[in-house]
Amino acid sequence: MLVASLYQVIKYILSAIFPITLLNLFHSSALSSSWNTIIHTTDQQEERVQRGLPDRAGAIIKGSPTCPGSQAYKNAKCSMIITFPRPTPCNEVLTEITSRMNGENGWTDPHNQGTYTILNTIVNDEEQMTQITGSRVTGDGKYTDMFIFTLEEDVGGGCILSGCSESQVFSVLDFSTNYCNLRNLYCNSKDDGCPISKYNLSYEETYVDCWQRDATKCVVTTADAI
Repeated sequence: MLVASLYQVIKYILSAIFPITLLNLFHSSALSSSWNTIIHTTDQQEERVQRGLPDRAGAIIKGSPTCPGSQAYKNAKCSMIITFPRPTPCNEVLTEITSRMNGENGWTDPHNQGTYTILNTIVNDEEQMTQITGSRVTGDGKYTDMFIFTLEEDVGGGCILSGCSESQVFSVLDFSTNYCNLRNLYCNSKDDGCPISKYNLSYEETYVDCWQRDATKCVVTTADAI
């Protein structure tokens, strides 16, 4: 036990000094390809518990964005709040997000053709809130990120969308991938040049924990984007 603890301390210190020699600092994977299979199983909550990830299938939490969690001890993430002005109702925002995730009307991910999957949906009619848990596999099939969207009707009209995306492997730099994971599901064609499925949405973003957020990286179709 002492040796194992000492090893972890040494590993942590060395990773801070020589990070590239120990672990890939970028958005890369140290896990086997079995992760992609696990997240697509029908019983997602049980699988997430088995993988050591938090079970987010309980009550919807109001306020700050709810993050899906990650088994990596250090990982890139993006959490933010997106406001859609009146008279945009949450059902339009929800429809557009799920339509894009399902590839309806020919929609494809402009960030190197990633693949989105809806893992879980929770509806709280009393609070007028809906929560979606999803995943995105990069276009090259190597990496998987998890994210959670929470939609809440704004008392003054419009819709408030809280979102958080997290890498599932050790990562520090993700080149705005987690930001784009979220943004590409609601961005519009007029201002952003994004492909849409049904609705062209106007919005404003407020960043909670999302320092890597270069929107120019979100609409890229070359193999350089992951």
